[in-house]
Amino acid sequence: MSKEDWYRNTEWNDQIESEFESRLKRSRGNYNKAQYLRIQASYLLDSKKSSIQEKGIEFMERLINSYPEEEFSTIHGIEQLGDFYLKKKIFDQAEKHFRKVAEYYYTETRSGTSGLADLKLCETILKSEQTKKFEEAYKIATEKFNATGGSLMMNSDKYYYADLMANLCYKMNRKDEASEFAQSAMELSKITEPQFNRHKTVGIVKVVKEKIERLKRIME
Repeated sequence: MSKEDWYRNTEWNDQIESEFESRLKRSRGNYNKAQYLRIQASYLLDSKKSSIQEKGIEFMERLINSYPEEEFSTIHGIEQLGDFYLKKKIFDQAEKHFRKVAEYYYTETRSGTSGLADLKLCETILKSEQTKKFEEAYKIATEKFNATGGSLMMNSDKYYYADLMANLCYKMNRKDEASEFAQSAMELSKITEPQFNRHKTVGIVKVVKEKIERLKRIME
């Protein structure tokens, strides 16, 4: 086992868990313990096996509850749980976790996260069709996003924002705004050149045909 393999397991059983717990116990300081726990939880959450995913949830919640002072790791872990639940369409849990990260943005900083958790909160509200919260989502994605240092550097993030806002505005009957955002998303989807010569895939927009067709309908 290499120096880092012990906290990057993709499979899980009693023997692996025993070895992980033993090494975690011997690791120095809460900063390292929290970091190792979050990284291992991340690998388990990415598994296709539900039993392993459940262990990932357990570890991430353990990180959050046992090391609250290690904010860099815990706030990242909370967002990762939000991502997991959103992917699973467990919208109430996704919303709960993204709200915690958004509140952190408002009182602290966006550092230690993707910087987009408040937009993911808006996406969750939109996908779960909580129409009574659409106005709140719009405000979060515009006024609050700008006021708390929200930024979009990658073309992929700019596309994500434009697509999100196109769909949200369309649902809110803000048709002119929706059309403008849809046009922006369409233009961004045509960019095929990498933003960084040394990182050919960073920032590249990945979009499926169904999304393009929807954007075209919004633009009409």
